[in-house]
Parts: sequence; C-alpha cells; structure tokens
Amino acid sequence: MVIQMFNQYLDEFLIVSAAHFLALLSPGPDFVLIVRSSLLFKFRIASGVCLGVSLANAFYIALCLISIQSISKVAGLYDVIKYLGAAYLVFLGFRLLSSKSSGFIIGHGSIISHKSSTFFRELTSGFMASLLNPKISLFYLSLFTLVIDETTPMAIQASYGVWMFFIVLLWDLMLTRFIGSRSIRVFFEHFISRVEKVCGIFLVALGLNLALGH
Repeated sequence: MVIQMFNQYLDEFLIVSAAHFLALLSPGPDFVLIVRSSLLFKFRIASGVCLGVSLANAFYIALCLISIQSISKVAGLYDVIKYLGAAYLVFLGFRLLSSKSSGFIIGHGSIISHKSSTFFRELTSGFMASLLNPKISLFYLSLFTLVIDETTPMAIQASYGVWMFFIVLLWDLMLTRFIGSRSIRVFFEHFISRVEKVCGIFLVALGLNLALGH
C-alpha cells in the first residue's frame, strides 16, 4: 500500500524536488549570512544560521499545508512582510559595515576569529532574514498551488515539506563546512574585514532592492 502510494506520486515528488533545489541554488540574504558566519566563527556556531534559515522555510511550508492561500489574501500582508524584511536586511547590512575590523588568530592547527557570537544569535539572524524574505513565501505558495496537485493527500504533501526542510538544512550545513574550512579561511585571512564589509553592502543593496522593487 505504501509502495503503491509512493510510486503514484513519484513524478510529482521529482518535480517538486527539482524546482526546490533550483531555487536553493539562487543566492539571497541567507547565503550572504552563511558566508559571513562561516568565515568568522567555528562550525558549531555558524551552523546556527543554517538551522535558522531551515526553520523559516519550515514555517512557510507549514503555512502552505494549512492553506496559505487564505492568508495571502489578507490585504497588505505581502507589503508588511516586504518592508519589514527590507528594513531588517538594511539593519543587518549597516551593522556589518559599522562593525570593528575582524581578523583571525592562526596557530596550533586552529583558526579563531576575534569576533564572538553564539549559536542562538546566528540562528536568530538566519531565521529572521529568511522569515522576512517575501520571495520565500511566494515560492512555496507557487509550489503548493501550481506544482503540487490539490488532490495529493496531506500526508504526502507533509512528506514533501519534511524533505525540503532537511534538504535546505543539509545544503546550508555543507556550504558552512566548506566555506569554514581551514584552507578557505587562510585564503581570506588578510582581508576578512573587507569580506564582512562586502557582505554588509550586499545586504543593504538587497534590502533597498526589496523595498523599492515591484
């Protein structure tokens, strides 16, 4: 019975998986935050961004499962999310631009950033940046309304959601592990402060583009 149901929705699952992964490859505010945290902090701290981003995705997936169509019709809701998201990105960007110079202490086989953070702080940054990104909500709304058939059982749709959550989490963790590797950090050793400033500029630009875009 389970195998028969799996085979019945295999084609739909493959389409959903492909569309989701292609969207995952598109860089956004979450990618900028992952790059910055991966270069500055150890994996156990930087991974907080990954979990935060994944939880924000899970939030919108859950909304889709309980019929986000009705929520999306609330007057002005999209604009509220858009402008809050834009303001948050600009805030993050200016915070990076105004932060003190960063650097690494390299020795005894380890690389330590002068900056400090916590897993929870990085998780919060990743979660808020993704939660307030209206493009994510629109993507999942499109996916659940245009790609996934409305007759697909809720259990199957929920399994799609679980799959997408873990794919986002694993992909971001892989990026964090790669970017945070010793060889990559050593490469950026002498100009990490510039990288942080560039990340700040990108976040400000993304925020302004989000606020001024139509």
